[in-house]
Amino acid sequence: MIKKTIIIAALTLITCAAYATDKMTPEQQQAMMQQQMKMMTPMFGEMMKIMMETQFQILSRPDTADKLASFTRNYYRALLKKGFTKEQALDIVMRAGFPAAPMMGQ
Repeated sequence: MIKKTIIIAALTLITCAAYATDKMTPEQQQAMMQQQMKMMTPMFGEMMKIMMETQFQILSRPDTADKLASFTRNYYRALLKKGFTKEQALDIVMRAGFPAAPMMGQ
């Protein structure tokens, strides 16, 4: 529920800004955008917090660890089949870590 409210509020601010900017000078537009960013920063912080809490909940589940282990093993074996040495495959797997959502980073 909080996620939807945050997203709706952010979209409303952006939509209102789009209509308002037609009659503004560039300086007024810049000032308005800065004000909007100040208003949206707490919302983005809350969204990030919710996303991270959700990721930690998922990553702490035993079934997730099992899936990650299966992926890692399969990835290692696939690298060996493609001709990488054991050392190269292990290095690649270690550097890659586990698969992550784009926003999650490494």
